[in-house]
Amino acid sequence: MLRHLAAAAAAALMLTAAPTLAQTPEAPPAVETLSVQNRAVELQVWPAEGEPRAVIAFSHGMGGAPAAYHRLLETWQAAGFTVLAPLHVDSLRHPDRASFNGPTGFFARIADMAAVREAARQRAPGKPLIAAGHSYGSLLSAMAGGAVTVAGPQGDADVDAIVLLSSPGAVPGLVTPDTYRPMATPSLTITGDADLVPNFVTDWTAHRLPFDGAGGTGHLLLVFAGGDHALVANADAEDFAMLSQATVDFIAATTLDDAAAAARLAALQADGLTVERK
Repeated sequence: MLRHLAAAAAAALMLTAAPTLAQTPEAPPAVETLSVQNRAVELQVWPAEGEPRAVIAFSHGMGGAPAAYHRLLETWQAAGFTVLAPLHVDSLRHPDRASFNGPTGFFARIADMAAVREAARQRAPGKPLIAAGHSYGSLLSAMAGGAVTVAGPQGDADVDAIVLLSSPGAVPGLVTPDTYRPMATPSLTITGDADLVPNFVTDWTAHRLPFDGAGGTGHLLLVFAGGDHALVANADAEDFAMLSQATVDFIAATTLDDAAAAARLAALQADGLTVERK
């Protein structure tokens, strides 16, 4: 299995958030430390003001870092959600990056996110727990929601909803044709029709795989015309406002019984946006 994971992780290295690493938040998040398998994991926290409505465990893309996503994470914070985002060992900013290869980095990510979800439970007991991620990070979030890779089941029964941004889709040696079938947790998948990764994803529809393959109901797919692999960072003001509001509404409608959010989701439509539900 490790040989397969090595090949898969090498391919996933191309699914990097590195082009957005230059972005830094105007107001830096709080930084804490988690102990995970005798490793010190930097945890960046965007705390909700007052009691959080929900907690989001966020996993960044391969090579990336939480700060690259501050535009979205601050939106979630403003909506009343606390965001917990670890710095994974494959980040270009991680001081010990060279000590990890594809398989060990993958399993470190799994351990990171399990620890983050436990921290979320302790920080806000009884509050909805959402797993979210971009690119490679979205695969970790899908796994928390029930998707099964060759690493075996890694689902967390406490995860109430998942948000998948530019999912890596079909990763050879890691994602099987049936990976997303057990993913019954309500999901929001976001991609664009220019969501390509040179030498790896040459057909943007590969990013639909979590939506198309998911079991059960409660799944939503948004496809932005012209959206690329860094849509969450590069979207223009109008598309970003629509994207970010849709994520907030999805979380609120799915986990908080927010009727107004559900109504906005049901009415969601715009030129250049494709909406599918199942």
